[in-house]
Amino acid sequence: MKSYQRWIWQLPEWPSLVFDAQRIQTRLAAARKSQGLLLGKAEMIGLEGLQPHIRDSLTQEALTTSAIEGEKLDPESVRSSVARRLGLDTSGAPQAEGKRNIEGLIDVLQDATLNTESALTLDRLCNWHGALFPTGFSGMQRIDVGALRAVPMEIVSGAMGHTKVHYAAPPAEGMADQVNAFLTWFNQTNPNTGSRPMDGLVRAAVSHLWFETLHPFDDGNGRIGRAILQLALGQDMGQPGRIVTLSRQIESCKDRYYSELERTQRSKSMDVTAWVEWMLEQLSLASEFASRTIDSAIQRIRFQASMASVPLNERQQKTMKKLLDAGPKGFEGGMTTRKHERISQTSTPTAARDLIELERLGLLKKYGAGRSTRYYPAIEGWAEDDVNLAEASGKSDRLDD
Repeated sequence: MKSYQRWIWQLPEWPSLVFDAQRIQTRLAAARKSQGLLLGKAEMIGLEGLQPHIRDSLTQEALTTSAIEGEKLDPESVRSSVARRLGLDTSGAPQAEGKRNIEGLIDVLQDATLNTESALTLDRLCNWHGALFPTGFSGMQRIDVGALRAVPMEIVSGAMGHTKVHYAAPPAEGMADQVNAFLTWFNQTNPNTGSRPMDGLVRAAVSHLWFETLHPFDDGNGRIGRAILQLALGQDMGQPGRIVTLSRQIESCKDRYYSELERTQRSKSMDVTAWVEWMLEQLSLASEFASRTIDSAIQRIRFQASMASVPLNERQQKTMKKLLDAGPKGFEGGMTTRKHERISQTSTPTAARDLIELERLGLLKKYGAGRSTRYYPAIEGWAEDDVNLAEASGKSDRLDD
């Protein structure tokens, strides 16, 4: 029976992926513009100001890269673990004791986002894989951990007997050579140290496609492929690259991501221009989201400057620090009399007077009434999502519990 080409890796030119440099210019320019705005804002707040955003981005990356694979992690445990790794304050946060899957995933993301100067090697990839599967199992199935797969790999959907094959990866035989070719290319095209430097954003798009096409491990290829995306982005952007969460953007358009990936992997040519264009658009959107998070940091810096000019008692200072350190998404339910009472170890009447005074000074903004009264820092955008969520879920009368 005559064989036919079904997947891009079956083409004789594989893995010489190509793209139309002229055609991608519009998308690349837009991505660079978004990136430039982000870099400018990041420089404004400095490395110390970036730390809370690195924490939040690593947390978001862990949550969403797992969500793409259908795994739901505990947000507070992830946030606490990331904060401990970065040496940030974890007082009052739950501990992620015994959650080896969370710790392993954060190990991978931390290595990918913080160790951007280290070369990507087979050992490093295998270490990532081992960290993702510390028990040697994926669900109920034992897998080869920290080693390239030794079996065929297909991505399918549907019930048994009615499955659809979305993709079949290259055979296990020769996989070591295939991975080494990818790693050689990845290190040689590093925009900072490579012998054949390549535009960093285009390189990120191509590297993710190439790795996902190889699918070299029994499981975890999606998470490792997205870690490679973060590594490539960090090598292109430096420190601010750590706060751009590609997994969050991919998760927001997951169906389109999979359809674009499948379409490219079924290509009859090595031209991957359409894939690069699509990924550049996602990189641009991810940079825009990160830029908006830094806007809140700039607002916070200005807010702290105005707060420093107002005489506050020790109780008020402690509670305001707690609110600001938590950030706009980190203190669900806002500040209430009961919470301030616990934080400052004072009486209920005193706690109530403290918060009323903070509102009078313009430092806190009041929402609700009676038992559902809560306060947020008077910074634009810090309260709205939390307030709307509480009202939509019917929790507005229980926020002080």
